[in-house]
This record gives sequence, C-alpha cells and structure tokens, in this order.
Amino acid sequence: MSSATVRKLHYFDGRGRAEAIRLILALGNEKIEENRYTFDEWPKIKPEMPLGQLPVLEINGEKFPQSVAIARYLARQLKLGGKNDLESMKCDIIVDTMQEINEGYYRAWFHIKDEQEKKEEQKIFINEVMPKKLQGAEKLMAA
Repeated sequence: MSSATVRKLHYFDGRGRAEAIRLILALGNEKIEENRYTFDEWPKIKPEMPLGQLPVLEINGEKFPQSVAIARYLARQLKLGGKNDLESMKCDIIVDTMQEINEGYYRAWFHIKDEQEKKEEQKIFINEVMPKKLQGAEKLMAA
C-alpha cells in the first residue's frame, strides 16, 4: 500500500466483525489508525457511516462499509489473497466459512431471547457447528 494513503478503521471498542480485518493488517505488518467507539457514542456517529453500520474502512477520506469486503480488499492489497486463482478461491472459502461461523455465533449469543433456547443453541454451536466448520477448513488448507 502506498505510504501516502491515509487509512482509518472505524469500529466499536471490541473485537467482533473488525477482528479479521485487524488480523489481516497484523499479518501484513500494516499499521492503521483506529477510531474505536463506545455504544454511547454510536448514535452520533451512525449517520456518518455509508450504510449506518460498522466496521468502516476510510481511505483518504472516503468511507467503505462491509467487513468481508474490507478484509478481502486488504488481503489483496497486502498480497495475502493467494498466489493464483485456485489459492484465491481457497482464501474466499475460508472467509465465507468464517462468516458462517460469525453468523452462527451472533445468532446463538445475541439474537435469541428465550434463555433456554439460547443455551441449547450455544451448546449446539460449540459442540457441533464450530468443530465441523473448523475441520472442513483445516482439510481445505492441508490440500
């Protein structure tokens, strides 16, 4: 990436959907300015974000939403997206699998209101969904 490019990552003061972006930046030895927001600050900041959501990657003043698109962009920029089309597809499969894991996690921990149902879904997620998804990803990476 060009040293003249000014990049900022906007997200809440936590891991969540921005963590994959941070990991890609760390793997690529790339430093980036971060603007971390509290949940109390969020209502004031929300109208400034393109889709009213976070994370957002700001590049030279232009703001780009969607965590997976940001992660894929940065991986390509940092030459972490595969050496050829087949490796790139494997990277995309891993990204999509991680997205499925994230969706299952958020559903089981934050979207279910009934406490008994929530506990059951969390148990299924931990004991069945996660192991199956991670085993599949490991097989793909070993091939």
